[in-house]
Amino acid sequence: MSIEQSGHPAEPQPERRDLTGYTPKARAWRAFFETSAIISDRMEKRLHATTGLKLTDYNLLLLLSEAPGQQLRMGELAEKMVFSPSRLSYQVKSLTSRGLIERCADPQDKRGMTARLTEEGRSVFATASKLHAQHIKQLFHPALDNTEAEELKRICDQILQTVAAAEAEPC
Repeated sequence: MSIEQSGHPAEPQPERRDLTGYTPKARAWRAFFETSAIISDRMEKRLHATTGLKLTDYNLLLLLSEAPGQQLRMGELAEKMVFSPSRLSYQVKSLTSRGLIERCADPQDKRGMTARLTEEGRSVFATASKLHAQHIKQLFHPALDNTEAEELKRICDQILQTVAAAEAEPC
């Protein structure tokens, strides 16, 4: 409402401070960071509401589903996890207590442990993967055409290479 309409001066609006920065790269980082967090949050809420799984659970079940014999050594599983590999022991224990995976001695090296998908785990993952695919189609696919999707994939690959190179360097 303007001064003429209300008879009172408008309240001053506080200046928005953007501590991330205003360069194209800073703005891109902020958009990437916030969008990733929002979409992960929404995906997790939807997945958990319909299956009881968190995204970390889904990621672990996905990795086992894709692995030969639907099993992986614990160290290999930790390396492949995109979510907090440091919490892997807790997560494995939780999924084991739910009957979705089992821990067993590695057949090639009895000193190592392997995580293996159970029949129940395969069933729960099959349901979850269909729902997860639906959520992706609802929340992600409409935002991009195929050319944009290919460009986003290329950029993500480039970021992953940059992260890997930075991690290889001494601190």
